[in-house]
Amino acid sequence: MKQSMMLEAAASFWQQCDARERLWLSVGIASIFLAIVYLIFVNPALSNRANLEKKIPQLRLQVAEMAVMSGQYAKIAGEMTADVAPVTREVIESSLQRRGLKAQTLTTADDVVRLQITAASYSNLMEWLLEMQKAARLTVEEIKLTTLTEVGQVSVVLTLKQQKSAF
Repeated sequence: MKQSMMLEAAASFWQQCDARERLWLSVGIASIFLAIVYLIFVNPALSNRANLEKKIPQLRLQVAEMAVMSGQYAKIAGEMTADVAPVTREVIESSLQRRGLKAQTLTTADDVVRLQITAASYSNLMEWLLEMQKAARLTVEEIKLTTLTEVGQVSVVLTLKQQKSAF
């Protein structure tokens, strides 16, 4: 009901306007319509295009970095296919001894190593873990660290597992 009344009012207003006023009103309405179309559709597309053109060099650099990383991964994967000798108690004890660490308990079975060290330097322990990860592919399955009263000293209970060839 209201819409029909509004349409009738607009139609009567349009009829009351002379030709020159109708021309100016038409030009104004068309200008407003074109401005709205530009603001909604054209301007966002142009600004997004400009943003993408700015980002293209950065994206190309990222693609190049990913290609380098992919090559490194392929190289490492090739190196990892070689089998590592099974870990033994003697290997673990000798590596601990080289680092000056003493295990209270040490068991090795089925590629799993469990050990307890009552007092060790945290940094020395972490270096030993890295060494064992590289040399024997031992990864930490479970760890329980307890800080001691001396600065930098910890007590640790570790469960390590030897990773077999993953590729």
